[in-house]
Amino acid sequence: MPPAPGHRIGRVRRGAQPLVAALLLLCALLPSPAVPGADGEELLPALKVAYVYNFTRFIQWPARAPEGPFVICVIGEPAMETHLRALEREKKRVDGRPIAIRWLERPDGLEACQILFVGAAAGGSLDTIVRGTAGKPILLVGDTPGFAGRGVAIELYRKPDIFGTSERLRFRIDPAALKDRGLTVSAQLYDVAEVVR
Repeated sequence: MPPAPGHRIGRVRRGAQPLVAALLLLCALLPSPAVPGADGEELLPALKVAYVYNFTRFIQWPARAPEGPFVICVIGEPAMETHLRALEREKKRVDGRPIAIRWLERPDGLEACQILFVGAAAGGSLDTIVRGTAGKPILLVGDTPGFAGRGVAIELYRKPDIFGTSERLRFRIDPAALKDRGLTVSAQLYDVAEVVR
């Protein structure tokens, strides 16, 4: 269930919340034209990476000692792994921990992940992935239609604008999938998301 307005998430400093929310909202509003090869289409992978990284500012993982890297795993989409490695090159951090990107050939060793990006090619293993992460503090993110509601907590999707000439990147949140994994979400994230009931 979404937290009540005013619910404070310790991960984001109170004074920084409006700025972070504005940045995430800006990502949501950036157009990505559907025409292949267009500038917006080329920008789409970078936008997805920005979303994944910014989700860490609005989601609170259960308290734990900040040892080792913050691991973002990818399964079923090699291209996304390549794009996410920009976070390593830029030396991005989550709660002071360096980000490490890991590619998974199969749904094994999921416990090492804090975020698991599930690509379309892993759709046949989705039930196994969901069962393997149940009750564990692992955020499942994907960009395949229908994954939200099947255990993936956040689904990125493209929504046409009102003129039908371009698309914008949006995201759906499944509160039940987040609750099952003990993850707490800022109300601000719900404000800019479509919530799966």
